[in-house]
Amino acid sequence: MQVTSLLLDKIIKDTILENYAEFQNLFIEFQTGFLSGLYSRYQSLESGQLVLYFAKKTHQEILRQKDYNLNFDLSFEKFWQNHSEININRTSITRIAEETTLPKETARRKILELVKQKVLNKKNKTISWFPNDQYKQSYNIVVDSEIQQISKLIRFVCEKINLPNSTIEIINEIKEQFSFYWFHFLTVELEYLNIWNRKLKDLELLIIFLQCISMFIKKAKESGTSFQKVHTDPGIVQNFKDISISATSISEVTGIPRATCFRKLDKLVKLNTIHKDNISKRYRVTPELFTKNLSMVQTSEKIIELFSQYFFICIRALRVKI
Repeated sequence: MQVTSLLLDKIIKDTILENYAEFQNLFIEFQTGFLSGLYSRYQSLESGQLVLYFAKKTHQEILRQKDYNLNFDLSFEKFWQNHSEININRTSITRIAEETTLPKETARRKILELVKQKVLNKKNKTISWFPNDQYKQSYNIVVDSEIQQISKLIRFVCEKINLPNSTIEIINEIKEQFSFYWFHFLTVELEYLNIWNRKLKDLELLIIFLQCISMFIKKAKESGTSFQKVHTDPGIVQNFKDISISATSISEVTGIPRATCFRKLDKLVKLNTIHKDNISKRYRVTPELFTKNLSMVQTSEKIIELFSQYFFICIRALRVKI
């Protein structure tokens, strides 16, 4: 069984690498929607990251109920009832800051803002995710959409490795065992944000950066470009050098104010990750980003490794259930 699991893990990773552009097209679309949603709901990605952190702790406590009752209901339908019946242990600001890679004072300030917004609750120095009923209703709608989107990614991998799981089957399974799947998703998503936060020191740069890359990936997808080809052949980016995007378009897609987009784009230009055309005032990725920027290549590899493990967990569970 161990050999089979190791083999499946490798197959998933190799499949994503081989179908890199096609996978990235779906992945960036998902991340753009997911992160833009966080930004819109909480007015900053740092606040959104903290909400994810406390939501993860909530799902972790719900999962622990399985230790006492193997038939415990982890479903999406039962989630808020389960949420109301668990106890969250106290966590220090220092630990929260360390686990989210946020500066301690930023974490403290954003948590206080979320408490004022009644997204988080502070009682006897214990902070927990305990929103009001209106928030819960909107949360259900948002997460239902996110389940559908993440299911498309899982379905993509299943299809590439010839596993007969339909998107509907995957959606139903995630909703039935919601806290299991969402705990693992939040774990990997938080690490994804930590990777970029350590690299860029600004998560809003990430949303904008993804939009610049997405234009290139959409074109590369048409030729089914692999990870190796993208990162070893500078001609690929050169061939797509006319593909660019404006600050206005990025603002419309992400919800980030246009003036902020201009400021963040200038930072990305200084980091030599994107290029600005002085005539058209539009932005595109630089050829060096994929082939000469070793740090970026390593970051891409780390992210693929990270999400390959998540897909492995999901697909292994699906193989047992379906």
